[in-house]
Amino acid sequence: MIKNFLFKSSFFRSIYCYFRFIFFIYIKKNYKFLNHDKKKNLKELDLLSLGYDESSDISPDDYFQKIFEYEKKSLIKEASGLKNFRKIFSGNRSSLVINPILSCSFLDRSKVKILSIGPRTESEIFVLIGNGFQKKNIKSIDLQSYSPLIDVGDLHNLKFEDNQFDIVICGWTLAYSYNKQKAASEIVRVSKSNSIISVSGTYAFNEKGSITGEKLINYFKKNIKKIIFNLDYTDFPDDYSRKHSILTFISKK
Repeated sequence: MIKNFLFKSSFFRSIYCYFRFIFFIYIKKNYKFLNHDKKKNLKELDLLSLGYDESSDISPDDYFQKIFEYEKKSLIKEASGLKNFRKIFSGNRSSLVINPILSCSFLDRSKVKILSIGPRTESEIFVLIGNGFQKKNIKSIDLQSYSPLIDVGDLHNLKFEDNQFDIVICGWTLAYSYNKQKAASEIVRVSKSNSIISVSGTYAFNEKGSITGEKLINYFKKNIKKIIFNLDYTDFPDDYSRKHSILTFISKK
């Protein structure tokens, strides 16, 4: 109970998650990447979901190896250094997607089942725990993982049964989806009717992959019962450098 209370502190989360990262990466050597042990059998992997274009000169094997090396370097290099310590491990960005959910006081935080998609590190999970949700009820998937709390998985093909989760969180992940409509359909499929879904994405001045509030609504429009929170990049001051969009809604099926 005391430790869960401490998880409310972004500073404590940063320290706790950082040392867990060091332990699992460098001592346990627990790093895993989606289907890397099966890279010779790429029929089992939807390469299009990773952005592979069959018209490219690079072979599927080389492409998969390239993206594996890039993602691994990106996670380990960025997270290992103390320069990005608070940014990566505090969970403050995840809190932006979680906070609208916390306003729903009718949720029984001891019982609801949660899916966290693309958390990258454990900080998002411990933000949830610090806010009273139970670790045993939280599932998490990412393209890569070093943590026993995060399973390796594909957003476009979630290995969960239909109608399993009361809450689904997908923060800053849809932008990397090759097929955003399929990803949205999977999120809806594994969530219950009347579940709460909270999704977000960065807006980077019309760059490919930029997420707007309008796009988020369009991805889920058939399954939105009620919007709880809707923040668009246009709501930010013009001179604000890091704009994003967040949509939190009650789903219907």
